[in-house]
Amino acid sequence: MNVLLKELKLNLKSLIIWCLAQCFIIFAGMMKYQGFADSEVDVSALFDSLPKEVLTVLGMESVNIATIPGFYSVFFLYFMLLAAVHAIMYGAIAVSREERDHCADFIYTRPRRRFQIITPKLIGGVINLIVFNAVTFVASVGFIAYYNDGNGMISEVSVTMLALFFLQLFFLAIGSFFGAISPSTKIATSLSTGFVMLTFLFSVIADLVDAADFLGTLSPFNAFNAQDLVINGQLEGLPALILLAATLVFSGLCILSFHFRNLKT
Repeated sequence: MNVLLKELKLNLKSLIIWCLAQCFIIFAGMMKYQGFADSEVDVSALFDSLPKEVLTVLGMESVNIATIPGFYSVFFLYFMLLAAVHAIMYGAIAVSREERDHCADFIYTRPRRRFQIITPKLIGGVINLIVFNAVTFVASVGFIAYYNDGNGMISEVSVTMLALFFLQLFFLAIGSFFGAISPSTKIATSLSTGFVMLTFLFSVIADLVDAADFLGTLSPFNAFNAQDLVINGQLEGLPALILLAATLVFSGLCILSFHFRNLKT
């Protein structure tokens, strides 16, 4: 319990910053939607004139952004990116800081098994993800309701947040695994950053190049379709199960790697 409370305390400030950043993205996005709605410009025609590559990178391909559900579905891309970086960095730093902060002496000298150290860290990560996800949900429903005549699209946003949570768990497990196998925090965070960038690049290339569709299966960013989540309120079960299974596998590998690793004091 002490390890869990310590982890939550150490990450409280960064969690607040991440949550504020997420709220700002939602607020700025809905302000932009209101600006489009108040103008006399045909927004759909304007974006249709942009190259496909630009629309794909911005997450606006095949989306009617003249409506609030269509416009909000574009947010999911940014939610995924921000949530992925937050989760994977938390995992990488939380695990690797045992050596960075010279806490390994405690592990060697105190009667505590290593899984008793690593498990609370993972639990602390899940709690952070839940808070981040809950703040995203409340901010989304609140701002959507404000600009949508009181209709906060609660059911659609709930489905979207559930999909986001599966992605968060996956990236937390990946980051924790990198933290357990890396000799330093710098390497762990570098691997984590590279993983997010590479998998996101796979997603973009798969959407742009028909011959590279197979890359989409390698990217967690392609696990869910924003339009299905936000507009149709549907969550595909298979991608969710695959992400959950991968989360359990990498969490187990993290615990095993940390258990057998020769920690530097």
